[in-house]
Amino acid sequence: MEDGARPSDLESKPEEELTNEERLAWLRQRGVIVEEPASRGKAPETSGSRTFRYVKIPVDCSSDCEVLSGAACDGDALPAILGPSYAGGDASDESLQAQIDSMGQAVSLSAMRSVMAKGGAESFRLAVPTDGNGRESIYAYLDEASALKGLPRNDRATALARRCGFPESCVFSGDIYIGRQKWRGNLLENVDFNLPELEVGSLWQHRAVTENLEFQRSTRPEEHAAAQATGLPDTEASGEEDGYSWKDTGDEVEVLIPIAKGVNKKDVKVEFKKREIRVVKPVALSLKLSQDIVLDGCFFTLSDGQIVASLEKASPSPWKRLLDC
Repeated sequence: MEDGARPSDLESKPEEELTNEERLAWLRQRGVIVEEPASRGKAPETSGSRTFRYVKIPVDCSSDCEVLSGAACDGDALPAILGPSYAGGDASDESLQAQIDSMGQAVSLSAMRSVMAKGGAESFRLAVPTDGNGRESIYAYLDEASALKGLPRNDRATALARRCGFPESCVFSGDIYIGRQKWRGNLLENVDFNLPELEVGSLWQHRAVTENLEFQRSTRPEEHAAAQATGLPDTEASGEEDGYSWKDTGDEVEVLIPIAKGVNKKDVKVEFKKREIRVVKPVALSLKLSQDIVLDGCFFTLSDGQIVASLEKASPSPWKRLLDC
């Protein structure tokens, strides 16, 4: 962008007067990934001194997840920031050739290895932006050549995708990074994603199941209808009622009850019965369940101003509803 050019300047200029640099800036501000051959692997131009946080989920489960920070820019900065971390890696000639054949293009093995050597990150959207969540979306970032390299499965990142409603076919491999994007009008920017948000029961994960299904229904209605008919994992039931919400996560049913923030676990009492969950304090709530649960497999945790009760199903069949009514 030319010195002193601001988003408002770009909006007011006629298209024919925009320079190439200004056209690229205009696109990037709107979330369009534009990569020039000469700039691949280089750090993006930063936007002032603002930074944002994102989280790394190592493929090695013995390694803790960690919070990292990056410099903000116009659009999504993470693909360019993370690309170099995925540079290198090994892949057999056979796997590379199979990829070339699937592309249907005349690409040499040496060219493919050159691309791998430079590194590249691709993104996978875990949660869509909606008016209800403040136009924020959550993305997983992964090695674009993970399949070619035969990277091992990342169990924690894959489990996160399940909790967002994605089916068993959605598997992440290698080190995975999680970041948040926010739309401000027509402009896109990276904003903070913090470590506690990886915890089971985090509000954004709970909302993602419904939000992703609604997005699929509005943008790909035929695919949504087919998924509903076949009962795939991304169509597991959920609901939100006065005083609680719930979702079927496969082997368990998760019930979320909002409470005041800062309440300690010693001030919370939850009782589990064969077909009932009862909250005694700090709020009073009794839910008569539609199916049996395994008492020894039930527990609760506290997360961001809510009780998260996990109920182990007595039968693996899906729950169509929570309550026996």
